Amino acid sequence: GMVCHTKVRSTWYTCKGGTDMLQVAITRQTVRYFLLALNFIVPFVMVWVGHALKKHPVTDMDSQNGYCTPTSQKSQEHWDYAQSIAPDIFLGLGKVLGIAEFFLNIVLFVWKVPVNVCVTAGITVGILVLVLAFYRTEKKIKHKFEKG
Repeated sequence: GMVCHTKVRSTWYTCKGGTDMLQVAITRQTVRYFLLALNFIVPFVMVWVGHALKKHPVTDMDSQNGYCTPTSQKSQEHWDYAQSIAPDIFLGLGKVLGIAEFFLNIVLFVWKVPVNVCVTAGITVGILVLVLAFYRTEKKIKHKFEKG
C-alpha cells in the first residue's frame, strides 16, 4: 500500500508506494506568490477592456456594450465622446495600476507583511483606481457638454 507522512506546519508531503518516492513541496512562498498574483486582476482587466474598446469602438448606444453609463447615454453626441475617451483612460490607469501593484507587492513582500494584508491592500488599491477611471471619464463627459 501507500504510506504518506504529512507535516502541515511547513507544508511538505512525502508519499512512498513500492519503489516510487513522490515528494511534493508546496512552500508558503509558492502559495504567497500565487495569492499576490490576485493583485493583478484589476489592472489586467482594465487594460484588456481599454484595449478592446479602443480596437472595437461601439457606435450603437442601444447595444449595452462599450462605456455604458447614464451620462454617456444622454445623447448620441455624449455616447460618441464617451467611447472616444474611455479606452485611453482605462488603458492608462490600468497600466499605472499594474506598475503600482508590482512595486506595492515587492515592498510588502520584502517587509514580510502577511499575505492576506498584501492581497487586501492590492485589491483595495485596484478598486480605488477602477472607481477613479469611471470618475475621470464621467467628469470629462460632463465638462465637455456643460461648456460646449
